[in-house]
Amino acid sequence: MNKILMILTSHRLDCFRLCMDMLIHGGSIHRFDRVVLLLNGVKGRHLRYVQKLQARHPDIPWDTVAGPRGRGWFISNLQNECVRRYPDSLYFKIDEDTFVSADWDQELLAAYEAHRDRPDLSLVTATIPNNGLGCWQLLNVFPDLREKFLQLPHAAHHPGASSPVWFYPHLAEWMIREFIHLDTANQRVRAVVTEPWVHFHERFSINCICYDYRHWQEIGGVQEQDEVGWGQWITENRKLVVLAARAVCHHYTFFNQQDWLDRSTLLEDIRAANLPVTRWEQSFLGRGLPRWGRMVRQVPAILKRRLGLGR
Repeated sequence: MNKILMILTSHRLDCFRLCMDMLIHGGSIHRFDRVVLLLNGVKGRHLRYVQKLQARHPDIPWDTVAGPRGRGWFISNLQNECVRRYPDSLYFKIDEDTFVSADWDQELLAAYEAHRDRPDLSLVTATIPNNGLGCWQLLNVFPDLREKFLQLPHAAHHPGASSPVWFYPHLAEWMIREFIHLDTANQRVRAVVTEPWVHFHERFSINCICYDYRHWQEIGGVQEQDEVGWGQWITENRKLVVLAARAVCHHYTFFNQQDWLDRSTLLEDIRAANLPVTRWEQSFLGRGLPRWGRMVRQVPAILKRRLGLGR
């Protein structure tokens, strides 16, 4: 069965660069039979980067599926077109702000292979520290960390998709920083985890998943509201989602965490922790200028809210 990697990108070139750098530096990108970039309204500097990236790495079996910018069907149709283009395959899908370890794909593949004969299997997902399920799992296996976490404002420990770590960005940042170096994080996890897979039947995060052609057919293709609709279908049909407990990956920001995290140097710190960086990237200005640029871009929206112009 061919392995297809889908990478959705739209407007965060800074995140997409880091996502691709980690895939290439870690070597996992070379284990796929096809790497398909899902371009959601990508243009200008972002598109030029995509073209240069593909030219710089001709050994990678690239493909692209492009469409206009938007949510809902604009995103789902990209994924569906990729599946139609490469049927009967195993699909790995990540977002432009998903940052993976060197062996993330092997861990998701192992989880899939262990469950592929179960008729109720829907998909496999990675352990992401700043979503509800990933946070819940990691705090279960590290009780000393759980004790520290629960001392933070608004913290609580439960696995729901809308748990406090999803709502409160200071909790999300804290969890990411605790596991910021992915190779070290996975070594820590694998030293204590006794069960490599965790089963559940609820909504999942769509940022780092693995599923097969059979599942895509049974859901009738990815629906308009991909994560919400998909998760609801899984819940209603009591389908199995497998959490790969030995595959810790980062998803930089969910939409309600984005402004907070962009006002920090977390993105630069993830790069410095996981990739070779230049002296400039390590310097105060090298880490600070991108952060200040992100903060400046938030000013118009802040002024609009303060002046009540968005109502």
